[in-house]
Order: sequence, then C-alpha cells, then structure tokens
Amino acid sequence: MKRRNFLKGVLYGTGATMALVGGFGTFNKLDSLKAEAIDKDLETNVFSSCEMCRNQCPIAVKVKDGKVVKIDGHPDDAAFGGVICARGNAGPSLLYDPQRIKKPMIRTGERGEGKFKEVSWDEAYTYISDKLYNVKDQYGGEAIALASRKGPHDWFFRSIGKALGSPNVFSHEATCPMTRSVALDTTFGNEAIAADYANTKYLISIGRNWFEGIHVAQTRAVSKALSNGAKLVVLDPRFSITASKGEWLPIKATTDLAFVMAMANIMIQENLYDQDFISQYTEGFEKWAEEVKDKTPEWAEKETGISKDKIIQITREFAAAKPQAILDFGWRTAYTPNDYQLRRAILIVNMMIGNLEVPGGYYRTKPANFLKDFPDQAVYAKVLGNITQPSFPKASKGRIDGTGVKGTPGQIIPAYDGAVGKIVESILTEEPYPIRAWLVHRFNPYISLTESPRVLEAFKKLDLLVTCDVYMTDTAYFSDVVLPECTYLERSEPIFDMSGLTPKYVIRQPAVPLVYPDTKPYWQIYKELGEKLGIGDYFEFKDMEDYMSQQLRPTGITLDKMKEMGVWTPPGMNAFYVRASDANASLDNVLSNHSKKIEIFSSDVEEATKQGVPKYVSHPQPDEGEFRFVQGKVAVHTNAGTANVPILNELMPTNTLWMNPVSCTKLSLKDGDEIVISSGLYEHKGKIKMTEGIRPDTVFCYHGFGRVSPELKRAFGKGINDNHLIPNEIGEVGNTVTSTTFVTVRKA
Repeated sequence: MKRRNFLKGVLYGTGATMALVGGFGTFNKLDSLKAEAIDKDLETNVFSSCEMCRNQCPIAVKVKDGKVVKIDGHPDDAAFGGVICARGNAGPSLLYDPQRIKKPMIRTGERGEGKFKEVSWDEAYTYISDKLYNVKDQYGGEAIALASRKGPHDWFFRSIGKALGSPNVFSHEATCPMTRSVALDTTFGNEAIAADYANTKYLISIGRNWFEGIHVAQTRAVSKALSNGAKLVVLDPRFSITASKGEWLPIKATTDLAFVMAMANIMIQENLYDQDFISQYTEGFEKWAEEVKDKTPEWAEKETGISKDKIIQITREFAAAKPQAILDFGWRTAYTPNDYQLRRAILIVNMMIGNLEVPGGYYRTKPANFLKDFPDQAVYAKVLGNITQPSFPKASKGRIDGTGVKGTPGQIIPAYDGAVGKIVESILTEEPYPIRAWLVHRFNPYISLTESPRVLEAFKKLDLLVTCDVYMTDTAYFSDVVLPECTYLERSEPIFDMSGLTPKYVIRQPAVPLVYPDTKPYWQIYKELGEKLGIGDYFEFKDMEDYMSQQLRPTGITLDKMKEMGVWTPPGMNAFYVRASDANASLDNVLSNHSKKIEIFSSDVEEATKQGVPKYVSHPQPDEGEFRFVQGKVAVHTNAGTANVPILNELMPTNTLWMNPVSCTKLSLKDGDEIVISSGLYEHKGKIKMTEGIRPDTVFCYHGFGRVSPELKRAFGKGINDNHLIPNEIGEVGNTVTSTTFVTVRKA
C-alpha cells in the first residue's frame, strides 16, 4: 500500500472506527476537516447498505467520475450515527480488486488441482442443469443440498433447490447464532428479541465482544451506555478488547452455565428477583427454582474458577440495577453441545429481573405490523410482502438433519436454517441417504465448518459442487462450476427489514455500473439458472426493479422515493416499549407462543431434549500439558469472508496462537516462535503470541485464516485455520461445537 493511500485509509476509514470506540479525538478532527475538503469535489451520494458482513449497515456511497471514492454510514440513521467500521470502509478495495472472479468457470482438472476454463454463462447454466438432473434422476431431488450465508439472496437461491424437490436447504446459522435463535423461539415464541444496550445500567457479557465482532449500531449503543456510567462485566477466558472496557472475569471455558445458574440461585435465596413479573408473565418458574437450588456460589466457584464472593457481588449488583440490566444472550454461540441450554438460562435470569419491554432491557423488534396505534399500519405492514410464487413440490424424503422430527432435538431446530454440518456427514456416510450435489452461495464450508480435512473429503465425493461468490475461495477452488457474483456496490436487492424499537426498512442499490461486465447479481443468476432448469415459473419478475416495485406496491411508497431515502422509518416515531409506562401491560403482542407466556419450562423443549428447564452438564477440563482451544472474531475481518480484500489483508494478513507466559515457560516457548498445534488427529503450524491476556489452561486464535489451495495459500493463506483442528461435532440443536477441543503445542 502506498504511504499516501495508507494515510488516506487512516483519515477516511480508521477515523470512523476510532470514533466508534472513542478516545481518538485528533483523528476525528482530521477526518472531519479532510472530508470537508474533498466533499466539494464529490458528485453523487448513493444511499445503500453494506455487505462486508451480515449486518447490512445503511451507507452513503460517495461517487466521483463514475467511481466509488469513499463510503460513510447513512447520515440520517440515528442508530448508526453516520459511521461505519473498517470493513465497511474497505468496500472500494473489494469493488476494484483485480483478483475478483470475472467470468464463469468450469473445472478441467482433478478436484483441488486448480485447473479451470472460462466459459459463457449459458455454458455454465447448461452444465449445472445437466448435472443436477442427472443427480435428481438417479438419487432423487433430496440428494441436492444448498447452503448459504443468510441474507436477501435466500428467496432466489433456495427456490432452485425447493423447485427440484430438495428439503435440504441450509443457512450458516449453525456455525454462529443457532442456539441463541432457538432459545429465543422456545422461550418467547419468536426470535425477534433485541437488547437496548444504550440505556442499560449494568451489562454482563458471556464471551460477547462488541469491540472486535463489530455491529456498528450495537457497538455505539454499548459505548453510549459506558459513557453514561454503566458497568460492564466480561466473562471470557481471553482478555478481549471488550474486556478491557470493564471488569474481566477469566472464567474456565465451557462453564458459563454454572455461573448463570448460580446467579439464579442467589437471586432466589436472597429474594432479589421480580416476583410480580414472574407471576404475571411466565410459567414454569418453580421447576427452574428446583433445578438451581443446589447450584450455589460455592459449587460454581469450583466449576468456573471465579470466586464465590465475586459471583455473589456481580449477582447483587445486577439485581440492584433491575430492570435496566442485561445479561447478554450472545452473538456467535456455537461453543458446546448444550450451548442451547446456556442461552435459555441466560434468558430466564433476565426475566427474573423483569427486563422485557422496558428501557435498558430486552424488547421485541417493532416492524410496522406490530404497532397497533401506528396510523398507517394497514398500509405499511406489507412492506416486505412475499412476491407471488407457485407452490413447491413436496419432497419425497425428510431432511438429512432430522429437523422437524417430533421427540428429537430436531423438533425445535428452525427448518429455515437446519444443521449445516450434517451435509458433510451425509456425503461421507450416505446416512440417512447420500447428498450428491451441493450448491454454495457466499459461504465457504472449508473455513466455516469444523474438521476442514473432512470437508475436503466430502467435496471430492460429490457429483457436482457449485460455488457462487465474489472471490476464489477454497470451496470454489474444489468446485466443478464457479459463478462470479458482482459486489453489493453494483447491484439492487429486495428491500429488507431492519426494525428495532421503531419500524425501519432499508434498500440496497448500485452505486456504480458493473466493474467486470461478465459478473452478475445473484437474483439474475438464479432466475436465469431457473429458466435453464425449466423452473422459470418460480421467478415471475422481470428484473430487480420490478421485484422491489411489487414489494412496495401495498405501501404507497414509490421505488424512486425509497432510493432517495435509503432508509425508511415512520416520521416522528419514538422508541416504543410496551411496559415503559405501564408495568402491567399485556405482552400478547410480544409473545408468539401458544401459551402467551414466557416459557421458563417448555413442554416442547421437554419433548425434544428431555430438559424442560436447563440442566447443567459438566464438560471435561484440559489435563496437564493440554490446552482448551478457543477462537473469536477480529475487528478488521468478517470470519472467512474478507481475507482476500487487499486493504484488509494488509491490515491483518495472519493470526497467531495466544498463550499465557506461564504456559510458554513450561514449553520453552517465546513470543513469535514457530509452533505445531496438535488436536490428536490433525496438526497445524502457526506462531505464538505470548500474552497475559489469556488463562494458562487455554489457547486462542482469531477465526477465518489459513487456506489449503496452493494459489490462495500463497496469497492469503498465512495463519491458523482453527476449524482444521476442531472435530465436526454437532450439538444438541444442530450447532457446530467449537470450544470442547483440547490441543497440545510444541516448538516447530
């Protein structure tokens, strides 16, 4: 990177991120002055939404002479405050990267050999269509699996599989927030529950890291709470950036549930909970009280490594702040086999202080159809209405992951997401039946699924592997066909819901024409592929403008107006909490389960898991010479998705293994040493980062690094692929288990 461009990146990019986390006033002033100087030359400001991570922050894209020169947060969106993170600032680096995939490609050599030929779109569609129908004719439509990152593309991508009769459509959620989502659904009857961080007075994080796993609106809200005097407590075996902002409790990994159950025990024993709220709005509390009666702080001290006095102190402080206190329900929650029970217990303890639908607690998001007193509710309720589509054929077999099967954990797994790790198992074991074709959209199973060597084995056994992506990922490298998607800065998408305490809908629209003319937006790719497959009836729209116009038709808002605004929310509407002015207000509109109660004990969960209330499971701890292996997010990358982006790759091209100095001394290791990490079956090379910011029995690395394909490894593959070392263990409700692996470390 040229020095001039680096400084520009600091002034125009990093300054916004620094403003987010606070304490860098000089950079903010420089950024502001420099922005004023160049704004005079900028010709256009296109409102859209980011896609450098899953959060889809509203953005203002500055365009000069037909090129994107700068990206800011949307200036009129209060939650995002006109700022954006480092990843969002790097959008132009992605857009103009010459290493993007530019044309469709078909494999010509052996899988993983890296030999492809560029072909026309029609050739690619024909090849895919022929192979899919070969699989369907020989094995049935159920032998086709589809997996993607969750997003606006789902409707189009999933329609291909469903129209061919496949029930095996998956999102990446099992590798990230699955257990939290299922816990919300089984407790409240829906997943649309969010935290009002900005107004809380006491915040407890269990492994959540707002200042590295950045969600701009939430990170700003947490910063606001801290600025207003809120206390932050962080339970994490590693000293994260978030831990540096509050009180760090270096808990033993996998024991968080013991801490949470001990909190409940103390609150009941000392009568610190909200008995009126529990009586009016919940059911099954007495069974929870029975379950935690022996989960004393003395017991929890032995499990967690946190002193009983500290557990009592934190619990009393938390309860004293009620209802403006939050025990955070987490983001990425794929830790242990029973992580789901931890998330349920977290929700229960929150309900014990009555912090639902009040400022500084939890609330249900408020789309337009939620607000009965919203004058235009009848009009705006359908702003995201479904586009007309024929019914899909009924699949001849059930899903490979057992989702929906009564009396099993699959009963409560959302069919929309499924247990994506089961695809690999079904390919290799052919149980309950074989998967023979796999379509992948903006998802990299090699890095994102555990036991990467086994993922590669599965790739090699397929009749067809298709990847649609912006970059040549490892998964694309092993594919039969690679389809080049254009970037988010070059395409329109369906209008999507970002409602919080008020309704909010956001548009994505192109800021510039296609940089590489043979790339296409996903909606066009799947519409054209559908037509080639003879299932064009499932894509009854002319183009994306027609699709969005159909979405907006019931609302009275024109597409031109939505493009002009970028973000739509009802004018003059304030944050809306159901119980803010009436502590006894009905929660019928908040809760979507049949009981219309917050289900502390759930008969559905009892039927599915035999744990109607959460029960504690003690996980093994590492023996002498072993370490628990944990992973996490870094602020300048989005998991495996941004390693190729030039400016982000330069900011952080590799990762290291964090190890405590006490452990380093025992192994005769020093900072920067080359090492070999072994999990028994698999090994991986890396480098040591010696730091006191981690427990002596634990090692840590950032997720998303390391590549297997020679070309990718040479350019972007530095570092440790954590999932290379972690077995493909599937948790209770389909989550990928990532924190129960033990490793040994030796000098290379």
